[in-house]
Amino acid sequence: MSAQDVRDSIEYLRRHSSITEEGGVTAEASDRNAPYHPLNALVIDGASLSIVMDDPECRSLLLEIAPLFKSVVCCRASPLQKAEVVKLVKDGLGLVTLAIGDGANDVSMIQTADIGVAISGEEGLQAAMASDYTFGRFHFLQNLLLVHGLYDYLRMSEMILSFFYKNVIWAMVPFWYSIYCAFSANVFYDLSYIQLYNVVFTVAPVAILGCVDKPFNYQTAMTYVVVYKDGIRNRYFQWWRYFLYVLDGIYQSVVIFFTFYLFTYTSDVQNPSGRTWGRSDLSTGPTVAVVIAASLCVGMNSWQWNWIMAVAITLSIIVCIVYIAISSAVRYYSLEGVATSVMSTIEFWFGVIISVVVALLPRYAIMSWQKLNRPRDLDIIREIKVLHRPWYGQVYVDPDSPIEFPDKDPKHHRPHLRKHKKQQQQQQLE
Repeated sequence: MSAQDVRDSIEYLRRHSSITEEGGVTAEASDRNAPYHPLNALVIDGASLSIVMDDPECRSLLLEIAPLFKSVVCCRASPLQKAEVVKLVKDGLGLVTLAIGDGANDVSMIQTADIGVAISGEEGLQAAMASDYTFGRFHFLQNLLLVHGLYDYLRMSEMILSFFYKNVIWAMVPFWYSIYCAFSANVFYDLSYIQLYNVVFTVAPVAILGCVDKPFNYQTAMTYVVVYKDGIRNRYFQWWRYFLYVLDGIYQSVVIFFTFYLFTYTSDVQNPSGRTWGRSDLSTGPTVAVVIAASLCVGMNSWQWNWIMAVAITLSIIVCIVYIAISSAVRYYSLEGVATSVMSTIEFWFGVIISVVVALLPRYAIMSWQKLNRPRDLDIIREIKVLHRPWYGQVYVDPDSPIEFPDKDPKHHRPHLRKHKKQQQQQQLE
């Protein structure tokens, strides 16, 4: 077989990629109205594969026709050819590739792919040592992709965006302060606030979001596998979402700083003992407001609001306030007397409440509108889970069909469903 023969074969498949419903290839390549059905498989042996890889035109033709098939089988291929095929697909189509193998001859392929998976078995541990993930059976691959892969993609996407957001809101507040001090070297935050913000005050909610957050349980992920396409299409980690988080952080920093600035613009704020607010006192209010807003915003972004997330958010806020109270009691410390000076004034508490509510209101409104009017696949499946209709495996529900309820009401049943159930029971009694 020559390179021209391989080129002619690939060209024939490219021109006749549409097939009839009976499975036969259409005779006329110009028939554009014929329905397209993916061909079953393309089989290439090692000899033909070596010719394809040596000819640039054959490689481009192979990349063109490979997506037309459900699968492409390369049989009798050497370890180097396996790696070349993976590299061809990764570089030529710009896709994220996964390679799975169980022996030493699969090591080069596993290392070339973006994600390497090994099956530990009777052929040694060479593949396991070169892979990113290792499991004992091949059918565990669906768990790795459809469940853990989906969970990790959603967690990492939201965690990274939330981390950028909480640093933007923290860093932009001193910027607005610099406008009123001629952009001098005057530091707005106390140095201890700067050191503890990312390490102590706001680390717990983001860590919980990136480690244990998930939209639904294992059984739901294995049933509604269509949501896995969201990761393939990268719907939750796109550039425009990054800029939206940055813009939201800038907006919230404006609201938080100027809320406290307006309280001190017309007159000085004094506590009951007569002490006037200074720089440390003024920065304490925005610090507390930023910690509360950032923690609550991470909770709003999480898919699952459970007791772990609630405890993390609550502790973050409490730790910040307790630290200020303890530091203000230490003599000769930079924050000495701040708690008694600030927390005894109504301006502080009104400023914190008003700034946090106004800062988070647009995000809450947009998220509510999106879930009600433009729901994604994940939102629809989560709604199915909460409403307990339909049960697993059923996707479409007739609006006029009666609602089936379990023997015991779930903990999170919605009020209108309880009312609907009572109406059904009354109709049955009548």
